[in-house]
Amino acid sequence: MRNNRVWATLEQLAQKPEHKDLKHSIADVERMEALTLQCGDLYLDCSKNWLSLQVFEQLQQLAEASDLKASIQKLFNLETVNTSENQAAGHTTLRDPNHQNRKHNLERMKVLAERIKNNKITTAFGKPVKQLVNIGIGGSYLGPRLAIEALTDLQSESQIPVYFAASVDDSLINQLFQSIDIEHSLFCISSKSFGTAETLMNAEAVIEKLKQRPGYLPNDNQSSLMAITAKPERAKAIGINDSMILPFDTTIGGRFSLWSSIGFPIMLAAGSDAFEEMLDGANIMDNHYLETPFDKNMPVVLALIGIWYRNFIGLSGYACLPYDARLRCFPKWLQQLMMESTGKMHNLQGQTIDYPTSPWVFGDHGQLSQHAFFQAFHQGIDALPMDFIGVLDHDSPSQRFLLFNMIAQGAALMSGESHEHIDNHDCPGNKPSTTLLLNSMNPKAVGQLLAMYEHMIYTQSVIWNINCFDQPGVELGKKLAKRIEKHVQENHLDDLPLDPSTQNLIKKVMNHEG
Repeated sequence: MRNNRVWATLEQLAQKPEHKDLKHSIADVERMEALTLQCGDLYLDCSKNWLSLQVFEQLQQLAEASDLKASIQKLFNLETVNTSENQAAGHTTLRDPNHQNRKHNLERMKVLAERIKNNKITTAFGKPVKQLVNIGIGGSYLGPRLAIEALTDLQSESQIPVYFAASVDDSLINQLFQSIDIEHSLFCISSKSFGTAETLMNAEAVIEKLKQRPGYLPNDNQSSLMAITAKPERAKAIGINDSMILPFDTTIGGRFSLWSSIGFPIMLAAGSDAFEEMLDGANIMDNHYLETPFDKNMPVVLALIGIWYRNFIGLSGYACLPYDARLRCFPKWLQQLMMESTGKMHNLQGQTIDYPTSPWVFGDHGQLSQHAFFQAFHQGIDALPMDFIGVLDHDSPSQRFLLFNMIAQGAALMSGESHEHIDNHDCPGNKPSTTLLLNSMNPKAVGQLLAMYEHMIYTQSVIWNINCFDQPGVELGKKLAKRIEKHVQENHLDDLPLDPSTQNLIKKVMNHEG
């Protein structure tokens, strides 16, 4: 990477202050037009970034030097892009209206959804399904929850309300059972591997609760359990009927899986038509990503700006700030997508890299953020890239107020303010940001939004020469937790080679339980 001629040029440009002077560059109308992009329902204004046209051109050359175009083709041609598992990444096929994968996936989901809604499947108590509880974590939780909140006005318009059980935490599970009507609930165990410890523990807790309840009589025609997994045989092994299992392909990565049968809760909550329209929206962004030159390609431009800040300016944070409560889960979804996909220290050749990759991602609903951490944005000596996200289909003064607040924050961060006689009230300005506007919160727009950020991540992984479809670091802590639990159960904790601090903490837990 660092031997690349374009990389060296960008390092030199990053040292020149004129490329980070927003107060002067923002007045350049030609530059603003060059850094304003549109695709479908999305409008992207990147002009408030530390990005001169010279830097922008060099970043595009970096993408060319990284053979990005060929890598995009590899993704869509189902060539091997997940090198650690030696397989393709199939999530884009689920959005392509002409691909058999989409047709087969939708057919299975629709059949089950219709049977549930028409009471041809009842719960194991013989009662109609009025609620769905999604038991899953990570990509099996964040994507579906985000889409449901976006498409059902925070579930107030849900056809079948969906609840989520993600964390292994007795207090949350107990709270869940107090909130639902158990006998009218369908519990959906969502796990690609059907081996995720947290999900299986929650599933076991649910099954135990169901068995203890009078009238629980599961059979071929009534079930309180279903599963969504790439390992259907494991779901059958715990007694879930074939007819209640929605499989998906192993080429679908967990954090890219909401387009698959993992999105079944979205279909139940928002309807089959809305789910299909979301796929159509994602397909619009897929085609834009495939066909649009880099300078007007929204995922590519966002990716290049992120690389400019991370690798050349040296900024380690990234904020995502949606000014619409329906997107309040978006920062968490993006956090997992970015940090789990590109938080890597080895390149595709297995070598340790010497340049940073994923930034630290955080965010929240924009207006709540203003009263939490925007003070540090305005007056802190650090800067970080941030994405403001707004939705234009407002029909109330409060929504309009939110949009004006969002626009004002971007302008204030850029321009700052000086108080001649009160030094500690100065805001220096020259803080970068990007503004993204959705025409409306319709399913197509949501599909475009999510697919855009997916492709942004893939673009960065190509330029960083890393695999964005695996997550080896996630498994390390889980493996150690299992070893600790096993040694505790066998009373052989001292045989486990652990540091004194960890040993002491485990003993504190055991002594407290005793």
